[in-house]
Amino acid sequence: MILSEDAEKALDHWINIPTWHTNDLTDIDRWYRFVDQYQKDHGFTIDEPTLREKIEAKIAGVINEDLRTIIQERIRLAYNILDFLKCTGR
Repeated sequence: MILSEDAEKALDHWINIPTWHTNDLTDIDRWYRFVDQYQKDHGFTIDEPTLREKIEAKIAGVINEDLRTIIQERIRLAYNILDFLKCTGR
């Protein structure tokens, strides 16, 4: 998956913060900003395996099952947001 420059920057802004995986409102806000930019640049569909691999490649350190679960949850959240945006014409 090749992300647009702006979407890549938004993804980096989320993943480069040590607390990216928490449910802290600022971390979730950064994820929302990535999804917003993703939708603007790439539409309403996600290549989930490729996005998951891209996120995992950006994570410094060991990827464990807990982090993989969080990544999958964030991608599911992105699907829900994109579905909402598509259905509401936004």
